[in-house]
Amino acid sequence: MSTPITAKGVALGTGRAFVDLLRHGFSLFWIAPLVVAIPVLPELIQHIAEIQLGMFESREAFAALAQDPTRWAFGYAKLAGLAVGFFAAARFLWCAAHGGRWYDLRQIAWGRFVGGFILFMLIGSLGQIAGMATGKTMHEAVDWVMSLVSLPALFLTLAGLFGDRTTTVQAMIRYCWPFVLLLVVLAAAGFAPLQALHSMNHEWAFGAHPAIVWALMIFDSLVVGGLATMVGAAMFIGYDRFTRFAKSR
Repeated sequence: MSTPITAKGVALGTGRAFVDLLRHGFSLFWIAPLVVAIPVLPELIQHIAEIQLGMFESREAFAALAQDPTRWAFGYAKLAGLAVGFFAAARFLWCAAHGGRWYDLRQIAWGRFVGGFILFMLIGSLGQIAGMATGKTMHEAVDWVMSLVSLPALFLTLAGLFGDRTTTVQAMIRYCWPFVLLLVVLAAAGFAPLQALHSMNHEWAFGAHPAIVWALMIFDSLVVGGLATMVGAAMFIGYDRFTRFAKSR
């Protein structure tokens, strides 16, 4: 018999999830430095290029060079590293809890991962296309509806990432909703403060002594690593709690 869901239980479970978010997100820096390096190194390399270009001499210099091809050549690698860092952090935590080697790509359920990702993007695109044929208010409503419809596909993607071939799509459609919400809330809670710090690091660097600029940009690269570990931890926590709930039904 399943345990009844109560407001107190939800509050306690959410509180524990926030504690786990911080614990998992920060612990990856010393238990999985290779995972953290995936987003940190491209970020650091881009900062080196930015410093060499003189982007931190002033706000005006930064704005003038923001679209510099050299900067963006490293910028694309940075964005790719951040995205891969999300998935690598989530997969490391899953494998630590459930077994497996996080770096072994053969253990990923590629059909679920690729299919879920394509479905997630496709549903979102359909919402954009449908919304374009309507007024502004209806456009926003269609986007919200299609975003909700796409949520089980996000969990299908995570099932593939974690190599979970047993949790059914039916269970995802039926039970995923509160856990997707938990994932989104945790990701936002972990991401937003670090993103603000990331922006402030740039503000503090403008016009500063070169030694301070270098120190800030090295620190900023670690902050970006934290962005990846927090989002990855949110993915793991949301999906892990979902699977435990689904198995109890």
